Amino acid sequence: MTVGELGDPRFSQPLSGYYWQVTQENGAPVLSASYWAQPLDLEPPAERGKLAFATIVGSDGEVYLTGSWRITLEHEGEARELLVAVAIDQTSVEAPISSFRRSVTMALALLGTFLVLASWFTVRIGLKPLDKVKAEVNLVKTKPGQRLSTDCAAEVAPLVKEVNDLLESQEQAVETARARASTLAHGLKTPLTVMRALAQDLRSGGDVSTIPDEIDYQVTSTQHLVERELARTRDQMSGQVVQCKTGPVLRKLVQAFQRRVGGDDVAWTMDIAPHAVCPFDEFALTELLGNLIDNATKWTGDKIAISAGGTAIRGFIQVSDNGPGISEAELASVMRRGKRLDETVPGHGLGLSIVQDMVAQRDVDLILSNLPDGGLNARLEWGS
Repeated sequence: MTVGELGDPRFSQPLSGYYWQVTQENGAPVLSASYWAQPLDLEPPAERGKLAFATIVGSDGEVYLTGSWRITLEHEGEARELLVAVAIDQTSVEAPISSFRRSVTMALALLGTFLVLASWFTVRIGLKPLDKVKAEVNLVKTKPGQRLSTDCAAEVAPLVKEVNDLLESQEQAVETARARASTLAHGLKTPLTVMRALAQDLRSGGDVSTIPDEIDYQVTSTQHLVERELARTRDQMSGQVVQCKTGPVLRKLVQAFQRRVGGDDVAWTMDIAPHAVCPFDEFALTELLGNLIDNATKWTGDKIAISAGGTAIRGFIQVSDNGPGISEAELASVMRRGKRLDETVPGHGLGLSIVQDMVAQRDVDLILSNLPDGGLNARLEWGS
């Protein structure tokens, strides 16, 4: 039996590790040129034409990976059974795998080292803009008005914006706290003025029968102011509907200011509708009108007129004096907190701005205008 060589030259190269053998039933095996040891002792596959794989040890002690077929050939009417086998030295298979494994391991190690170094550089470079942000944040500690620079990397721009917004919010909170402290201090002036007038009445020996009630009312008013500012809320912000009769509060305030400025020095005119109601409670109305009347007593010549009317839904309260008034150019600026037109007149420039803050929370308009005959008209109007 003659068998031709396979196309792979390794089957013709001695000791290449690639072998084939064909064994005829009851005949000597035919071996490839690469064989150098004894033929392999192979068990024929159980089924014809089916490839069977096995790992066997050859006569030389080497381990071989084999694949074998059992086939039947017919020649001139005679059937012959052949066992065809291909064997590969396991060492020749494992050597490339080991070499590949070493190469891959080295490549992965180099790649891992490169990635670690690249990550380190990336983090260092990526965090560089944060060093600038950190320095500017430290600067804010010493300069409260300072803001973080917006000239920064796009990646940290959202952070810078959030920090600047937070600083702006904190600054506004501080300004609000200062404004509330000023409002509280100014709001206490009216009760203190009234109690000073009551003290004068006690010294003069006049009618003192109503003084305890007046003192009790003013103490309650003062306590209300303090509690309201400490809680940082207004009665209208609670969502409850608040209102009170305008007349009784106005009359008490006028009596208090008459004692303060002298009843004979200023002519007081009051025109209050019998059932006038306003959208304030008694304490808020006292604070509001106390500021307006106090402002009128500072600037009046010798006349102050007060009028009120309407309901809690729609109405007005008006305080007028016959003083010098305010120039048209200064009517808007006088509403700013702390703005004073004449530094020689006692006061802190907070009264009108406090009134503006209070009425703004109740959807009430404060309208300042000059009277045709001279003087200032301050009008609170709601529901119009």
